[in-house]
Amino acid sequence: MKNENETYLSDWLANKISDNQLKELVSNEDFLAFVQLREMIANHDVESIDMDKNFEAIKYKIEAKKSKSSTKVIPLWKYISIAACLLVSFGLYQLYYFSNAIATDFGLTKTILLSDNSTVTLNSKSQLNYPNLFQYNRKLKLEGEAFFEVQKGSAFVVETTLGKVKVLGTKFNVISFKDYFEVVCYHGKVQVEANQKTMILTQGESVRFYDDIVENWSYKITPKPLWINGETSFKNVPVKYVIAKLNNQYNISVEFPKNIENIKFTGSFTNGNIETALKTICIPLKLKYSNTNSNKIILSE
Repeated sequence: MKNENETYLSDWLANKISDNQLKELVSNEDFLAFVQLREMIANHDVESIDMDKNFEAIKYKIEAKKSKSSTKVIPLWKYISIAACLLVSFGLYQLYYFSNAIATDFGLTKTILLSDNSTVTLNSKSQLNYPNLFQYNRKLKLEGEAFFEVQKGSAFVVETTLGKVKVLGTKFNVISFKDYFEVVCYHGKVQVEANQKTMILTQGESVRFYDDIVENWSYKITPKPLWINGETSFKNVPVKYVIAKLNNQYNISVEFPKNIENIKFTGSFTNGNIETALKTICIPLKLKYSNTNSNKIILSE
């Protein structure tokens, strides 16, 4: 059966009990040891560690020390200082493992309130992963598109397969799918790392990476991206990425001529009506569209 102090420590690190509640449950000596452990965890950054293996090693060392005495059973929490040193060296599973996964389906969005009071709004066909104790390790992994409203505090990092965004407190939008990576800063300042380049964006500035191309541009400042209110917008974006966003919104397959995939499109489409969306894309590009019986749309010149 798990020792009570071990349970208190786990609940406290997970913010299930407060500092004052913990003081009432454990001795002053134990409380100070727990605080020291938390501080060491908060100041240490670990990545890509075999957490299961290292956690088993910690338990083995503790049990080995317990087995040396046949007349006295020593509680697990007495070795908290040993465990703390090992955990700081090898990583704490519950703190750094990206165990929370939230995904959206076609045409759906979702807003997530994080434990540091930051919020993330996921666009359709997107996924977000973040650790259990997020307030101590503000790192997230994103696939797709999301708008972030970040509370000030320690560094807040959004990792994608195409690039990384670092902030302290700001509002920004990130798109990362296939070979397309885009960051738009709505408030404050963000640092963008992609394609071995690092740049700083301030309010009203944007950058995108695709096909070995890097583009910077400024935009009219708005509180949030239009897609949150039901409209997906583009500024000089190649048609192939516009069609990809249309697919994610309406769960359709769109065929189009190869020779138009890199034509730049500026405009928007509604997220609520496929017919209207197709017209707002096709009319400016002088394209025609037709439906099939297999949920497929064919575009032609």
